[in-house]
Amino acid sequence: MVSFRPLDLADLPVIRPFFSQSQSRLCDCSSVLVMWRGYFSTEIAVGGESLYVKQHYDGLPTYMIPIGGDFYAGMETLLAYCRLRSHRALFSVVSKEELEHIRARYRVVRAEPMRAWFDYLYESQDLIELKGRRFHGQRNHISRFGREHPNHAYEPLTDTEAARAFVGRLYQQHPPEDRIAEYEQRLVYEVLERYGEYGQVGGVLTVGGEIVSVSIGEVVGDTLFVHIEKADTSYNGAYQKTVNCFARLYGGNTRYINREEDMGIEGLRRSKLSYHPAALLEKYMVEIEQKG
Repeated sequence: MVSFRPLDLADLPVIRPFFSQSQSRLCDCSSVLVMWRGYFSTEIAVGGESLYVKQHYDGLPTYMIPIGGDFYAGMETLLAYCRLRSHRALFSVVSKEELEHIRARYRVVRAEPMRAWFDYLYESQDLIELKGRRFHGQRNHISRFGREHPNHAYEPLTDTEAARAFVGRLYQQHPPEDRIAEYEQRLVYEVLERYGEYGQVGGVLTVGGEIVSVSIGEVVGDTLFVHIEKADTSYNGAYQKTVNCFARLYGGNTRYINREEDMGIEGLRRSKLSYHPAALLEKYMVEIEQKG
């Protein structure tokens, strides 16, 4: 029987090798799992060749599909765990493909799409090259940024203190308005303060040597994940320039770029759709009928 314990940043070297075993390309199989551990009260257990993850949605314990190892053996382990503790067999952030595997063996009581948590997946070359009429708007914004700020530069993130000061100014101008935004603010600070421990990659856009945007992500398999993206919107085109430059700097050897969820924020949804994703990676909340 597996034994869960709270997930901590120190666990990242232990769980990171499992991420490349996921076939879903969901951001939940990346260091996002650690970044959002406090928000979802995340716990983990390692058993055999599988990583097991317990999270909480709306106060209820839920489980991710086992990462690594034999799919159905891992599922049986979690179902036995749920029965022992009289938990409902609730599985969160289940991909469309994983849902098909579940339905092949188990009776699914419900499978609800978690639309606010769908991932936006793009072809890397689309965001690197921005070719064709569909990216005409983005290219115009980038050109305007270049004309108005000829003294700009884009380079790898090295000065995390300066980056933290920059995002601090942004949060002063636009304070978090809800619980999820407040947690995001804390995780951005933590990632910048413990950047070396996270082992991620970052980039900064500067104008006259001053930071106007920060991006942080990581490469897992054939996918570049964009975990953090903050820009000063008083600089016209800063976001478009940032998306393109981060893709160029770190996405050249990848097939896909995952720009992650919109969290139900309408403006963010419109922005991510405007870059013409190759796919929306669906996620479901799934309940399996328990037997015995």
